Amino acid sequence: MTRFLLGRVAEMLAVLLAMSAVVFALIGLMPGDPVDLLAAGDPKMTSEDAARLRALYGLDRPVWARYLSWLGAALGGDLGFSRSFARPVLDVLLPRLADTALLVGLALVVSAAIALPLGVHAARHPRSAADYGVNLLCFAGISVPPFWLALMLIVLFSVVLRWLPASGVGEGPWQHARHLVLPLTVLVVTHVGQYTRFVRAATIEVLRQDYIRTARAKGLSERDVVRRHALRGALAPVFTIIALSFGGLFSGALITETMFARPGMGKAIYDAILGSDYNLALVGLLLATAATLVGSLLADIGYAWLDPRVRLGGTS
Repeated sequence: MTRFLLGRVAEMLAVLLAMSAVVFALIGLMPGDPVDLLAAGDPKMTSEDAARLRALYGLDRPVWARYLSWLGAALGGDLGFSRSFARPVLDVLLPRLADTALLVGLALVVSAAIALPLGVHAARHPRSAADYGVNLLCFAGISVPPFWLALMLIVLFSVVLRWLPASGVGEGPWQHARHLVLPLTVLVVTHVGQYTRFVRAATIEVLRQDYIRTARAKGLSERDVVRRHALRGALAPVFTIIALSFGGLFSGALITETMFARPGMGKAIYDAILGSDYNLALVGLLLATAATLVGSLLADIGYAWLDPRVRLGGTS
């Protein structure tokens, strides 16, 4: 197990290194730079002033040279400075990462708590009215655009009913919870359908296995067959899908946080890209990539825990 974990961590670091090079190159290809933005807001800035600023920020050097300089500093613990906030990028991103992680973690837990019973119930009664109803709700949740759902929730609960705030995070636990409701609802609605479909398909597949027929032949009730035997087998692939979707939820949080003006990671990356704040955008995207890789690692560990036949490291 220790060897497997060390190998997976080494793979994660290699992927992060490759992603840092790719993202740095893509950001370098973006039109315009921070000096162009400063020049657009200051008509008195001369071309000589712009050249001096580019030399100061290192923008007059090739992309590969800037990347190697950034990588050397990052390996020494310095991930750069945010030009927009005039602070180190980690000082800007870490509080926002905690807020986004809370939103995404809650969305994952609530979505799984809803999807598991719905999917199992639909699988136990295939082609019934309940099954068709669950499928209809799943397709509706998968199909609805997050930004449209966010707008509808804001109009209904914030503008018309005035029950919940439409933006910000609030102060104090109660206000913080009230500000979480609408963005959490958007993430749950747009992901619970996908999870439910996976739970239903995995449970139907397990219910067709020989050991399930043996359990039924022993006289166990259908409820005990599902609870003691089918659910554990069905949870293995479902857990993998849910854990792998952690990174997707982070990406979805970008739209949701922007719509609800929440100062999280998603909105920070969005604002950094628009404002050509290269260091902030780069580190933010790498943190989102790291979240996806951690989700993948948790999926592997959870799969082995749920299915005893699996032996990590390719041995059995």
